[in-house]
Amino acid sequence: MKMNTRYLLFIMLFTLWNCKQKAEKATPEPVPETVKKQETPTPELKTIAQFMGIASDSLGIPTELQSWTIDKNGELDSIGVQEASLLFKKFLTSSKSDLHPIFESKDGNEALIVMANQGYDGNIRGTFLVDKNTMEIKKAIFEHVAESEGYGAAIAFSSFEDQFVGTKVNWGENTFGLNQNNTTIIKGDKVVDGISGATITSRLTVEMVNDGLKKYKPFFITN
Repeated sequence: MKMNTRYLLFIMLFTLWNCKQKAEKATPEPVPETVKKQETPTPELKTIAQFMGIASDSLGIPTELQSWTIDKNGELDSIGVQEASLLFKKFLTSSKSDLHPIFESKDGNEALIVMANQGYDGNIRGTFLVDKNTMEIKKAIFEHVAESEGYGAAIAFSSFEDQFVGTKVNWGENTFGLNQNNTTIIKGDKVVDGISGATITSRLTVEMVNDGLKKYKPFFITN
């Protein structure tokens, strides 16, 4: 009788242990904390990555970049990449901002900067990619946001944008000058041709670029 009781007890214990093992195998392993905290890049961050030549469909975009802000007094402050992308979005919806976002590739060779200004018929905006070794502008994109289409929209044409590419930035003086209808409107190291019929927008755009570049001087010269 005692033998049967011990045998039944053994069977019960073995069954319970076997069920526990199956339950433990069925429970998924906890997700590592680093994976839990990984955020989906914002649309703005994807745009920034694409502009800088980084794969824009990767969740690892934030690990490929580092970012800062610079204020009107030239003070630099490090900031999270996701947070900086939201500032980038906010900055580009207004012609004025106290903080300018800066995005740099992790290798430290190139930096993306933005600038904006109030144009003749709406906001004008510029995004630039600058080589930190040569101080040359590698890419330049302009946007003209107006209530109605006009000649000012031509600042977004590659024929106008390409005039800024390949120019070495002068952080202290005017990097760009402006020639409008064979007349020098703005003096600068590299003279660009203004858009026919859009003298005001051409002038405001070149002024925006010259003033905007000077604001980033503390980052490129000291960083």
